Amino acid sequence: MSADPPATAHVPTVAIVGRPNVGKSTLFNRLIRKRRAITLDTPGITRDPITEKVVWDGITLNLVDTGGLGGEGDIALADQVHAHTVRAVANADLIVALFDARSGLSPLDKDTVDLIQRLEVPALWVANKADNPAQDEAVVDFCSLGIDAPLGVSAEHNVGLAELREAITEALEEQSAATALESEAAQAQDSVVQQSLEENEAPAEGPPLPCRVALVGRPNVGKSSLLNLVAKFELSLVDDKPGTTRDVVDTIVERGDNKYLLLDTAGMRRPSKVDEGIERISVRRSMEAVRRCDVVVLMIEPEESLTDQDARIARIAWQEGRAMVVVVNKIDLLDDGQARARLREEIYIRCPTLGPVQVEFMSVTEGTGIGRLFRAIDRAWVAFNTTVRTSDLNRLVDAITERRQPPVISNARLRFFYVTQTAHRPPTLTFFCNREKVPTDYSRFMERCVRENIPLEGSPLRLRFHRRDSHDRK
Repeated sequence: MSADPPATAHVPTVAIVGRPNVGKSTLFNRLIRKRRAITLDTPGITRDPITEKVVWDGITLNLVDTGGLGGEGDIALADQVHAHTVRAVANADLIVALFDARSGLSPLDKDTVDLIQRLEVPALWVANKADNPAQDEAVVDFCSLGIDAPLGVSAEHNVGLAELREAITEALEEQSAATALESEAAQAQDSVVQQSLEENEAPAEGPPLPCRVALVGRPNVGKSSLLNLVAKFELSLVDDKPGTTRDVVDTIVERGDNKYLLLDTAGMRRPSKVDEGIERISVRRSMEAVRRCDVVVLMIEPEESLTDQDARIARIAWQEGRAMVVVVNKIDLLDDGQARARLREEIYIRCPTLGPVQVEFMSVTEGTGIGRLFRAIDRAWVAFNTTVRTSDLNRLVDAITERRQPPVISNARLRFFYVTQTAHRPPTLTFFCNREKVPTDYSRFMERCVRENIPLEGSPLRLRFHRRDSHDRK
């Protein structure tokens, strides 16, 4: 008896969709690296979906070029092409929704977004014909449709297509991983014991990948001692003499299910105290470690509290956009909990920049407070990587402006048209409004409101304001 043939592996389908003449066929040809679809500067050329099998980074997929969604009355067979396209889109595993950055927003773009959201098919938002920096704002304009900022590409000039291919393969890999997990869960239902384990297993918290943590502070605050304690063996030399650590020491440590790349840095004294030669080089490398880390742990001592140099380090790290935790070492020198509360309050008063930053206490010599420190690192890391949906942000802005009316500037009231997150690590929100500059007190009020509604403890939050020229003063 012959064996049953192996099951055919599922080949995912990726459909390129959008209104007529946004460049779908040009993008399709670029991605498959051949002229398969006809491309003319005339709407409605493509009618039937065209499929090509491609292999990117070991992933096989079917790429589909579709006809335009919607269209003016002068496009032949527009309604039939639209219906044909909808059927192709509904069967896709992933959609590349294409917009035209050169011509800007169209009512048909809104129809495209509404259709995709109704079909509940995963989508990548892409703005084509983004040929130059002048169209960067046009790319972000599509966020007013309630979507995240699209990826800007130019199919005609082969710009941004490598990033698009990478985004497609990553999205498919995530779907494949999710499908594998679902399959494993289904198989696990056959075992009562396994099912019980799954139901009682606590979800993992903290960084899913090694979180880069830079240990910084003045000399002799216990940075190397903390690294050695967590790593459970001596990685860095420890001595009472300041300046023992000269180079940045990197090591991977594990705590529970989480991994961290700890960067032990040289102590940073005031510039006037730094000698020429190796100490100056060590301080420069310490600052480089701050710039390449995810979370900065600023270590201080209770006797001196937060010095001017500590505040300077904190401001530099914050300006560099790094998440941060402040930890007071040697708490065995403090009398009681009230002394800790006074010290925490003094830190916030002396350096207002640290307002959103958690202050923890520990003693490396006694091995206390280490768990609280790493939980604070986890919270700062999660906040640092936070992504907020555009629709949620715009609802929040509506609530903020109702809570406190925007000020009047140059005889006209400040208006916010929409907001979207344009970056993370740290989270960056871009507001489009009718004025180029927003008063500092109101922008600070907005940041406070955002932080009240979104957990961003330990992470900087950047607010950008852009005036929309299409909305003149009234």
